[in-house]
Amino acid sequence: MTLNLKKVLTLKQLRLVSTLGRELNLSRSAELLHMSQPAASRALAQLEIQLKRSLFQRTTKRMVPTTAGLSLIQHANRVFAEIELAEEDLLGLSGGLSAEMRLGVLSSFSPEVLALAMARSREMLPDVLLITQMHPLEILYEQLLDGRIDLMLAHAELRVDLNLVEVTPLYEEHSAILAGSGHRLHKKKKLQWADLANEAWVLPPPNTPLRPKIDRMLSVYRSGQRKGIGPDVQTDSSLLALKLLSETSMLWAIANQQAKQFEATNQAVAIRAPQNLLNGPMCCFRLRQESLKPHQSVFMGCLKDSAFGL
Repeated sequence: MTLNLKKVLTLKQLRLVSTLGRELNLSRSAELLHMSQPAASRALAQLEIQLKRSLFQRTTKRMVPTTAGLSLIQHANRVFAEIELAEEDLLGLSGGLSAEMRLGVLSSFSPEVLALAMARSREMLPDVLLITQMHPLEILYEQLLDGRIDLMLAHAELRVDLNLVEVTPLYEEHSAILAGSGHRLHKKKKLQWADLANEAWVLPPPNTPLRPKIDRMLSVYRSGQRKGIGPDVQTDSSLLALKLLSETSMLWAIANQQAKQFEATNQAVAIRAPQNLLNGPMCCFRLRQESLKPHQSVFMGCLKDSAFGL
């Protein structure tokens, strides 16, 4: 059996149900709705006939919603909440105000994909201010759950609660190893992990997806005979890492999309590793409980288009 609510229900009837659910008193609800009590009573009775369900139990002093009544009250409240949001958006647009979209981005996310998506979305969303911030993965996830960012662009290495978070894959990413242009391993064929492990490394922070992979590789393949090589260093600065590559024989592992940018500008060269330290998708994360706003949907579409073919 279907009720065809779209054909039966009116906003006036939903307003009556919502007000009755809040006031639990027919006389007071009628007054708030600028109706007479008999008119409000007739309107409620007519709605119950249309729905073939009792919505409220009447007593001498108050009205108690039935199970069906409670359900309809909740839906009515959501309808009016959405209408109020639509009103705020329209007033903001007419007043020249800008909406904001807050993006939390992992530093290894492709700057090319992000920049192209932002450029496209700016044309489609001229009234939306895009705000980006970069943090470690755990901090971004905490900000997403707290509602401090709207979307998180990051690697899928992080374990998330799929009951809370919706994950949209964007492109496949893998790691690359960079060195300075004159590095002795650059042209060597068939490198082994031992060759790489016994060089000095520019290490990413411990809370990045690549760091555990690098640590494991070094612990397995690094020997004790490393005279003149010098110690590893750790930094989260790309500028400092590139400078170290140019000044020393150190190696640096980063996401391949970033590595291609540095190779294209002759800031570093790629070293052929036996295999990738890290493989997996870069994704867009959002809270399931939050309704997808139109500008967020547009931006996610731009992200998918920008990442297509990588």
